[in-house]
Amino acid sequence: MREFGKSAFVRLQLVLSAGFALLIVLLGFSAWLGISALRDTEAAATQLLGQQRATLRLIEDIQQEQDSLSEIFYSLAVDQSPANRAASRDKLNRLEGVIKSTLETGLSSPHPEYWSDVRAAADGFVHEGRAVIESGQRPGVAFFRNHEDLIGSLGKLTAVNFDAAAAAEKQRATVAHATVRSSLWLVGAAFIIALLGAAFTVRIATTMFRQLQWQESELDRLSSRTMADQEATARRFSRELHDEFGQTLNAVEACLVSMQNAHQYVPERVEDALAMIKAAIGNARELSQLLRPTILDDFGLNISLSWLSEGFSQRTGIPVEYVCSGVPRLDGDTETQLFRIAQEALTNVARHADATLVRIELEVLVGTLVLTVADNGHGIIPSPNGNGLGLVGMRARSRAASGKLSISSFPGKGVMIRAEVKIKEVSNIA
Repeated sequence: MREFGKSAFVRLQLVLSAGFALLIVLLGFSAWLGISALRDTEAAATQLLGQQRATLRLIEDIQQEQDSLSEIFYSLAVDQSPANRAASRDKLNRLEGVIKSTLETGLSSPHPEYWSDVRAAADGFVHEGRAVIESGQRPGVAFFRNHEDLIGSLGKLTAVNFDAAAAAEKQRATVAHATVRSSLWLVGAAFIIALLGAAFTVRIATTMFRQLQWQESELDRLSSRTMADQEATARRFSRELHDEFGQTLNAVEACLVSMQNAHQYVPERVEDALAMIKAAIGNARELSQLLRPTILDDFGLNISLSWLSEGFSQRTGIPVEYVCSGVPRLDGDTETQLFRIAQEALTNVARHADATLVRIELEVLVGTLVLTVADNGHGIIPSPNGNGLGLVGMRARSRAASGKLSISSFPGKGVMIRAEVKIKEVSNIA
């Protein structure tokens, strides 16, 4: 559970970090796109407004000057006196200079070709007007034709100016629509990513919650099993103390009392008493090794597993092949957990496997200590929750050593138990 929780938490952190980072990027890009489009639109509108104002001002100036020309020639049509013609000539000369200045400014603005048409029409109208003044006659057909040409060119200039404004407005609307559409796509993508991230987070949280529930039930089973094992151990030692040591001490006492009552030294009785005492010492040593093998503290895991294999073969008659290559000493707790895993695995073999051969292998693979216990028995099919046959206890011991346990079994092909623990402390080669 520790490894699962850690990996799930790391995976959850990575997903959330990547999701939020992508959300921030998308939202930031959307904001940047919107602000850039707003600035571009504002700049284009400002530029267009300036151009329109300048063009309209020039057109108004030309129209006012054209009205002034019309007034001059209207006065000539009414009054052909020399004084009026002289005054009209002076006004015409001044207006011609003003018109040329205005037209030169207009030629540097957008649509210079239309301003060129206005200049040509204005030149023709002024030229015809000067001819009318000099001749002293009333304006003729050519004069009015030139006047109509000037009015027509001004109308075209005004129309093209409004067309340009309409085109610019249409382009601005198109850009705004594209910007809104892109922003909606980005916001939609961000929303989808947020939904996926939320769904993935809920899924991982649900999986972790279920795993925690399973772990809680597993711990309850392990606690119950531990208490049952403790009771069984207590009953066993009670029987051993009563049956072995109690009977042995009673027999020794009987030997000594008989010699005391007879006031006679009997070598045979002394030898019997010594033999019983030696047997009791052997039983006490065996019980001590079962509680906590001192060989594990003194010589490490390698020698302890070799001793365990030999003892198992002697008690059960099942051959055990033990293989070990260059295994370092680990911390005491890790060695104890691995030793107990091997002990529990051998207990399962003796009780359930009907095996004729067991192989125990201890090796180091890429910084990981691997303990494998395999038999050729009839095999088992572990339950989904890993309960039964001491598997709960072995898994708990593997987690206690910050490792992991895997079980491979097929009916008729035996069982292989594999425990993997990262090497944290190395002292000498056991």
